[in-house]
Amino acid sequence: MTRMIMTKGLFPVGGPVDREDLVGREEFIVSLVNRLQEGQSVMLAGPRRIGKTSVAHEVLRRLREKGAYTAAVDFFRFSGKRDFAYSLINACLENRTGIKKTLSILQDKAKALSGGAKFAIKLKDLEISFGFAEKKSDDELLDYALMLPGILADRDKKLMVVMFDEFQDAPRMTDTEIFKRMRAHFQAQKDVAYLFLGSKEGMMQALFSERKEAFYRFATMLPIPGISEDDWVPYIVKKFNSRNIQVDADMVKEIIRLSGGHPQDTMFLCSEIYYTLLETGDDVITHDHVRLGYERAMLALAPIFDEILDDLSARPQVRRVLYRLALGENAYEEGIHPNKVKRAIDLLLGRAVIERTARGSYVFVEPMFQQYILEQFQH
Repeated sequence: MTRMIMTKGLFPVGGPVDREDLVGREEFIVSLVNRLQEGQSVMLAGPRRIGKTSVAHEVLRRLREKGAYTAAVDFFRFSGKRDFAYSLINACLENRTGIKKTLSILQDKAKALSGGAKFAIKLKDLEISFGFAEKKSDDELLDYALMLPGILADRDKKLMVVMFDEFQDAPRMTDTEIFKRMRAHFQAQKDVAYLFLGSKEGMMQALFSERKEAFYRFATMLPIPGISEDDWVPYIVKKFNSRNIQVDADMVKEIIRLSGGHPQDTMFLCSEIYYTLLETGDDVITHDHVRLGYERAMLALAPIFDEILDDLSARPQVRRVLYRLALGENAYEEGIHPNKVKRAIDLLLGRAVIERTARGSYVFVEPMFQQYILEQFQH
């Protein structure tokens, strides 16, 4: 699935946000920092665009402030086993060298690098030298990468915290045995904690909770809290006021109702309302501005929603079940075998498209996606 990348304006959209835009996450971030600082590994699963990565980067930033080493790698970006190994090694070595692509510098034999002598001293005890990576096979390099967090933690007497994003995609980028290989290295490491993120909730839950899986009970699985209206309202009012735009609390509550409080959709809707105001020259938000902003946001989100629908619709009955749930109707209907409906519901739950609120009752994680489904089927 593609990711929407956009430049950050008044309301950041399309990527990780800065700490001042992490709405309603403070208690959760403090909890994560405390757990990881004590050496407890954590797993967070949920659909894309709900703020997992933003939270994780803020957690790593705070841990660095406390003196820990950190490393962050994203399986969404890798093209293969060697690419992953390079990324993990570079992320780990940056704690010592302050350089993002240490291996590239070694490959280029940049001995004239400013402070080069100091740079060499920092690495020699790790058996890394010019030509280090080229001398190793893909598997040798991967094993070294997986061992390196533990090596650094031990040599430098530091806590090392490693974050893996889109962790469920590791086998697709490396090989089918990668989880067993990782677990073998990780379980022997001291003073290293891992933060695992994944957008395919069903796969992540199975990986960490089923006995047959390599990472069974390796990490604590924590639910990602939603953002309350009480957190959204003052944030949105303050952001608009910073540009001399007036908005009352009731109007903000209408914005939140339309977006359902979904992190990225709320930011995106506010952003579209803001650009509507820039174009009209108005400085007070009205229902008309909210309505137009909503229409523009839905048009811009359509490619993302279409991609989700196309992916889900490859499975029998899923489109029909989605539509019935979007209407607020019972997913089970006469003439359709209950097992087929159940499989469709399980898929939607596993992909975090819907959440179960009670037996036989479900809500959409992303209310704007629910509205999009209704519009598409009605056409």
